[in-house]
Amino acid sequence: MASLALLLSATVAFAHGDEKHGEEGTRPAVTAEVRAQPGHEMETMGSAAVPNETTQGHDAEQVESEGITGALKSLHPATVHFPIALLLMAALIEMFVMSRRTSEREAAMKIMIYGGAAGSVVAALFGWIHTGLWFGGDTVMQLHRWNGMLIAALGLVAAWIAYRNPQSRLALRLTLFPLAVLLIAQGYMGGELAHGLNHLKL
Repeated sequence: MASLALLLSATVAFAHGDEKHGEEGTRPAVTAEVRAQPGHEMETMGSAAVPNETTQGHDAEQVESEGITGALKSLHPATVHFPIALLLMAALIEMFVMSRRTSEREAAMKIMIYGGAAGSVVAALFGWIHTGLWFGGDTVMQLHRWNGMLIAALGLVAAWIAYRNPQSRLALRLTLFPLAVLLIAQGYMGGELAHGLNHLKL
């Protein structure tokens, strides 16, 4: 029995790595990662940790109290897909216009640009609502933030050029095609922020 107890003790020690649990005889400490999460205080019972019922009630009250503000902060991911799709389709249709210019293709491209430009402004707005007036973050966060603002600005410029309907389409293409590249980069950086670095395993 003594040998079995020693074996189990060694297994637990290796499983926890270099964590320090304080003096012998004390209950296992809650990990720093769990403590860092708001509203996740835990009660330890023996070797198992269970959620405190009082804390669970506090969590529910906190979710309720956020209300509309909490919902608005969660809407940024839902607002980015339409402008990405619409502006990329506008660039694709413009490539068809380059091969053969027709009024139908031009009309379709304009609709895509108008919708994409409006959507990019909405997505950028909800991006700021999501983070608040916070200018911190790592390099990926900084690039994602300001690239999003650049996309919204270029989207409005492209919509204005399309609305003016100039005879030469050079200015529109010099705005629209780089915009498509920025959108692809923006989508990748959004994935990095949501799913972790190198989320595509490249």
